[in-house]
Formats: sequence, structure tokens, C-alpha cells
Amino acid sequence: MLPMTSQQQPQAWKASLKLRYEYKMGKTFLVEKAHSGPLMVQKPFYPEAQDCCHTYLIHPPGGIAGGDHLDLVATIDSHAHALITTPAATKFYRSVGPQAQQKQSIHVADNAILEWLPQETVYFSQANVFNKTIVNIDKQSCLMAWEIQCLGLTAQKQHFDEGMCFQKLEIWQNEKPLLLETNRFQGGDQFLQSMAGLNNHKTLATFVIKDSQQILSKDIIMSHLPNDGSIVSSCTYINGLYIIRAMGVYAEETKNYFISIWQTIRPLIIDRSPCVPRIWNT
Repeated sequence: MLPMTSQQQPQAWKASLKLRYEYKMGKTFLVEKAHSGPLMVQKPFYPEAQDCCHTYLIHPPGGIAGGDHLDLVATIDSHAHALITTPAATKFYRSVGPQAQQKQSIHVADNAILEWLPQETVYFSQANVFNKTIVNIDKQSCLMAWEIQCLGLTAQKQHFDEGMCFQKLEIWQNEKPLLLETNRFQGGDQFLQSMAGLNNHKTLATFVIKDSQQILSKDIIMSHLPNDGSIVSSCTYINGLYIIRAMGVYAEETKNYFISIWQTIRPLIIDRSPCVPRIWNT
């Protein structure tokens, strides 16, 4: 197949979204939602209580192609509580050359709560991707945040045979790095099959928990990790963060694994029963 010429390539999307959550009169308000291009939120939802604002990030094109740039900046002010998710998996399609970029920067103030629970990110074969999430927290911030990466479409037997994915997850506190995670995946690389690498697991995920009340311990988390033989997982504690890492074959299984952890951990650290976002059930 001949490569597309510059005249044949579809126009790239440039999109940005700025959000700010504020707590007042016992309620978390989404006081700012400025967007440019096809990246937006509609109305906030309050399925459990007024002080917790559920927000769904919407990207109408349905996928990210070569040359697309998506930028999210979000701020959760003191005492505000935001749960941010997506209505479906984020899909990075194959690129004929230009890199697709997604950058997400979130600040969580003291005594604020962020639940960053996007659905899985899927990298199609031949995708060329730079994907970075930065979360800045304060000393008394509470954080439950995950990133779930899926290389290829396993159920359709479409593997990540070609392409490049550069993925970063960073957690900072007062200009000090607490977690700097970088993954670089080359399509078809032996690392994807090697026992010293992913060992044929197509999905890898990281769940970061910052417990401002210091209720958790590593033993508590380990005792609540689901016993699922298809998922390989571990938990570490470093710089005030509990970091759960998991590898699986199917994205849906890995996501459900993290959901079960979240449902167990949430009542412990914020004294709130789990409330699954309605959009996950559609």
C-alpha cells in the first residue's frame, strides 16, 4: 500500500480543555470549562452527593489519529471533590507519519480529592503516540488515579506489531517528583513477548493512591487485592504513594481488576461508598 501524501492526509485535530472545580456551600461546582476544538465536558453529575462532582471527558471524533493534539488542564481547589472519567476507551489509531499527542495536567489542592479514573487507552498497530499525564498534589491532597494501557486489540487478534508509543505518568508535590514513570513501546519488539518484559501481556496498568488521612498500609492493600490468576500485580509504597501495578491479557479484565480495588479502598480513605459512574454501564 502506498503511503498517503500530505494532500491526502486528513486534517489533524487540535483540541484543549480547561476545567476548575470549586467547593462552596457544601457542593463541588465545575466553575470553569473552557474548550477549543473537539474536547469537552457536558454537564456535571451528582449521583451520590453534592460535594462530589462526576465529570465525563468527551472527544466527539471517537479516536486520536496522527497529528492530533489534545491538551487537558484541570484544577481541583481546596475541599473540592472531582471524579473524572471517560465514556469509552481512548483509541490511538495508526499514523502514516505525524505523531499523535495527548497531554493532561491536573493540580489537586490541599484537602481536595481527585479520582482520576479514565477508561483504558488502546494503541492500534502502527500508532505513533506521545501520551503524558502529570498530577500535582499538595501535602493534604487525596488521590486515586489510574492509567490503563492496551497494546493492540487482543480480542480481535490485532497485535501491536508496528508503531511507537511513548507514555509518561508523573506525580509531583511542591515541585518535588514523587513518581516518574516512563514506558516506551516499539511495535513488534521482543520486549513485548520476553519473560523479562511484558511476557505476552497486552495490557499494563498503574493505580496510584495518596491517602491524606494515612489510614492505609501496604498490608491492607495487599489483603484486598483480588485473587485473579489472569492478572499479575504488585504493590509498592514510595514517597507517600501506594502504587499498584498490574499486567493482563485483556483490557476489560484489567480495568475490572482496578475497579474492584477502587471499590474496596474508597470507603477506607474518604469514608464514601463506591459509586460507579453511570457512563461505564452504557
